[in-house]
Amino acid sequence: MSQENIDVVKRFEDLMVPSLEETDHDASEQRLRQILDILDPEVTFYATPSIPHGGTYVGHDAFFKMGEQFRDLWEIGDGVQIEYIDSGGDRVITLAEWTAISRHTGKSVPVRMVEVLTIRDGRIKELRAFYEDTMSLSEAADGMKGKYNPGLG
Repeated sequence: MSQENIDVVKRFEDLMVPSLEETDHDASEQRLRQILDILDPEVTFYATPSIPHGGTYVGHDAFFKMGEQFRDLWEIGDGVQIEYIDSGGDRVITLAEWTAISRHTGKSVPVRMVEVLTIRDGRIKELRAFYEDTMSLSEAADGMKGKYNPGLG
């Protein structure tokens, strides 16, 4: 079951990264349907509250809100490098690195993050994201936290 869980997470990550910049509406809609098929309807995303797009997001609608906020705040430079680790049972850990470029300030910052994903019945049930340096993200976004406090979940 562990490799199957890793495959679910890989499929999710492979679909997510290009969708952040996609401009073709039909391709974007198809990609979003595939993403939703991977996510449990009551999926919960926990992003470190101190970052501009941080908060707790529950369900598909909240997932879309989180994605919109991330896309409005950041560009991803130089792609995303992800390592997948089987943590046994129903959990997969990812170690991710990329460069975040603030759409508001133009500042770029290296991002290192750990995600703990819980997989149930072949779908992502929970994702907890832990950022190595939240201060640099907040500074690069130049105080956008107030605008992006989701108040969801």
